[in-house]
Amino acid sequence: MTKDTGLDTFDALRELAELQRESDRLRVATAARITYEEVIARHDELKETGPGTNLREFAEVREEAAPYLSGRRPVPPPVPSAELIAYARRRIEVFGRLAEAGIEGAAEGVTEAEAELAEELRKVPEIELVSFGFLHGPAPEADLVVDMRRHFRDPHVNPEMRQLTAEHELVTRAVFNTDGVPELARAILAAVESFRAGPSAGTVRVAVGCAGGRHRSAAMVNYLAMQYGAEVKVTAEHRDIHRPVVER
Repeated sequence: MTKDTGLDTFDALRELAELQRESDRLRVATAARITYEEVIARHDELKETGPGTNLREFAEVREEAAPYLSGRRPVPPPVPSAELIAYARRRIEVFGRLAEAGIEGAAEGVTEAEAELAEELRKVPEIELVSFGFLHGPAPEADLVVDMRRHFRDPHVNPEMRQLTAEHELVTRAVFNTDGVPELARAILAAVESFRAGPSAGTVRVAVGCAGGRHRSAAMVNYLAMQYGAEVKVTAEHRDIHRPVVER
């Protein structure tokens, strides 16, 4: 039963159908990212510890991870918080209109959407850090993009570190023992604080790139993330660290 507010049943169904399609898209994208993260995490764990006695599991995980690691299957990007926030706000708007029209259950939909929005807003990071490799694609959108390729020695040239990543202490030490890298880190931190101090301050996104995204940029992002305490919400993402070594 609806009130005579100019919103007929057809309009109501169309609005709900659009919301459902958006919900399905976000659910699929989120599930794909979770699957990728679980596969890579398990692969890295088994790579570190070895297959032990469970050779079958080791082979299955390696087979699942291979398309991502080889680049044959694109890495599913994380669903941006901005999209989830926009979806929750859209739900509030649509269900609010339906409630005004007297659609049964719409008021409960508004309440649920408001709770989802509040939860997403609590999770929004103040600082987003992402490492990447220029050889794997263009720089991600960011407030600040830092290119470490030209001025800083690449651990890739050392055969002992070529197959390692910034998750290994040897790589991190090599990067930060390079003249200029500690100073660059301090400059990035200062720039982030400048952005955060602005009158339109919101999430500050910093993208740090090198050639393959496995050594210099990833080490820098790991270091930057550790400089903030628990009171600052920081996310760190390594876009290309799991990609195969680029021979060059």
